[in-house]
Amino acid sequence: MHPAVSSYLAANYALVTAGQLHTLGLTRRQIDGMVRRGELVRTHHGVDRSPAVPLTSELRSRAGVLAAGERAVLSHRSAIAWHGARRFRCDLVEITNRASSQPRRDGLVVHRSNGLDLRDVERRRGLLVTTTARSLIDVATVVDPRLATRWAQEWIADRKLRIADLHTAIDRAGNHRGARLLGSSMEELIDDVDSPAEAVLGALLREAGLPPELHLLVTTQHGHTFELDWAYPDVQVGLELDGYGVHLRSATAFDDDRWRRNELTIAGWTILNFTTRQCRRPGYVVDQVRRTLVVSRKSPER
Repeated sequence: MHPAVSSYLAANYALVTAGQLHTLGLTRRQIDGMVRRGELVRTHHGVDRSPAVPLTSELRSRAGVLAAGERAVLSHRSAIAWHGARRFRCDLVEITNRASSQPRRDGLVVHRSNGLDLRDVERRRGLLVTTTARSLIDVATVVDPRLATRWAQEWIADRKLRIADLHTAIDRAGNHRGARLLGSSMEELIDDVDSPAEAVLGALLREAGLPPELHLLVTTQHGHTFELDWAYPDVQVGLELDGYGVHLRSATAFDDDRWRRNELTIAGWTILNFTTRQCRRPGYVVDQVRRTLVVSRKSPER
């Protein structure tokens, strides 16, 4: 193999474009000859790779972005996999092209977006990819938005995404269909209480320097055991993230929650209740938690 090509492949994830080969001094005829001899493997039109490196999912993503052009970024489901989502594998190569044209390449799904803001693009592991927040917005248009919401919850809990950054990206996306779907899904996802509590409320408190304990089990003197979404057990302050939809649909759930709260109050607990919508104003939530902790620590009974 040509020494310059070998060095370039070693330094650039085993991939090279036709333009880069021309820059290295190779002619079209020389490039075609290297492909025929097996010194290069044609991955896409205008993109070749080293035969010594297996064609992994990561390499396919890198090659796809190169094939789509200089203004292309990895996006949608491929970006979700690139950022890392538990129990998710993506064999698809999905790309957003910020140019006005939309190149067609076999094996690629290419979306066109003239309005993709540069603040929603980052370089991660050497590849241009939509940010975690923008990836969630985009993917909500191609999968069930509730799945995008669960990925958001996972990343916020893992501190890979800040809830404030997600809301900023949704606002910046304007009338983007994914922004509307994701925003609606985040408000209406009410079937799983633990996940929203962990992802939304817990993230706000950690960012404010008020890390609480997750899923604390409390057994009262009357033998009732309750699980609190978040808690500060040293001062008996509990925090709950409520979904209003459950209460609207079920009178039993509404009654049970009130009985549960009364029992915890009798046992000496102060319970603060928040909603996902309220968590969109993190300053108010953090302020109420902080003031409650101050009052509780001053109480002689604590």
